[in-house]
Amino acid sequence: MRTFRPEELAAYCKNIMTASGVEENCAQAVASALLDAELTGVSSHGVSRLAIYMERMERGLVSKTWNIRIVQESPSAVVIDAGNSLGAPSAQFAMETCIRKAAETGCCFATVKHSNHFGTAAFYTRMAADRGMIGFACTNLTGKIAPYGSAEPFMGTDPISVAVPSKGWPVVLDMTPSVVALGKLILAQKLGQSIPLGWALDKDGNPTTDPAEGRKGSLIPIGGPKGSGMAIMVEILSGILSGAGCAPHLHDLYEFDAPQGVGHFMGAIDVRHFLSLETFQEGVSAMAAQIKGLRKAEGVQEILLPGERSMKQAAQNRRSGITLPDQVYEELIALGRPYGLTL
Repeated sequence: MRTFRPEELAAYCKNIMTASGVEENCAQAVASALLDAELTGVSSHGVSRLAIYMERMERGLVSKTWNIRIVQESPSAVVIDAGNSLGAPSAQFAMETCIRKAAETGCCFATVKHSNHFGTAAFYTRMAADRGMIGFACTNLTGKIAPYGSAEPFMGTDPISVAVPSKGWPVVLDMTPSVVALGKLILAQKLGQSIPLGWALDKDGNPTTDPAEGRKGSLIPIGGPKGSGMAIMVEILSGILSGAGCAPHLHDLYEFDAPQGVGHFMGAIDVRHFLSLETFQEGVSAMAAQIKGLRKAEGVQEILLPGERSMKQAAQNRRSGITLPDQVYEELIALGRPYGLTL
């Protein structure tokens, strides 16, 4: 295990991309998204993903340039074509556009098509919360979740996030409709680890502790029909509404037959169009304090709000640095070696 200063790690990732020919604004967006995942403790979506991003670009499956454009817009809606650009700059542009327009109209939502894996959804919703707005983001991916009652996968591990500003840290929901995100299986396989029973099924529908077999099969939806229903709704918003298409018609991040072609659905609601930001933040903070002050269940030391653990982790990692497993470190070193870069 090796520990690095956050800014050092982000700069190294950005420099690898720009040295390979990625436009600087695209490289910066990706590096920021990867670093944020590391800071908040979501290492499954952190710098370990840089290798697959680089490989897909080198194979010509993801563009290294900024091809993102607005194809249609109205006061509160935007349709964006990412042009097979990297997912992070595409999602970041969509959220920034929603924030700008929501300040004028009260709310704005955007669809994005022809995009790629964008990292953690919370990275984009917190952009809105930091501006005194409620942020919403979701995306679809290739089919990995079996609809409730089905024996084969259809929906992706479609993450959904909502971030709300408060007097302190924002309250941030970021979850997949499956028991765990697919990234946890990918990271476990990379590190040679097993996974707990209850995370995934193999291709024959049997419970498995092997992440490789789980990736060949399907992930289990959280809460049975509830998680299944949530994933279906994300497919409708991110896939059908955007024109990207739903999960079975997309392409896997770790297969090299075609561009992913995923869709995103992003939005921002400006609180100030409903009541003063101060009043709203005070209300959220008061509710949070009441929840945290409730009598704790046996064995519980602290009641945590959505996103609170991640914010605490980020504060700690900014002070102490980001620790990488040896396998991830060696992979990063190998990526920088052709360009004479060292970490």
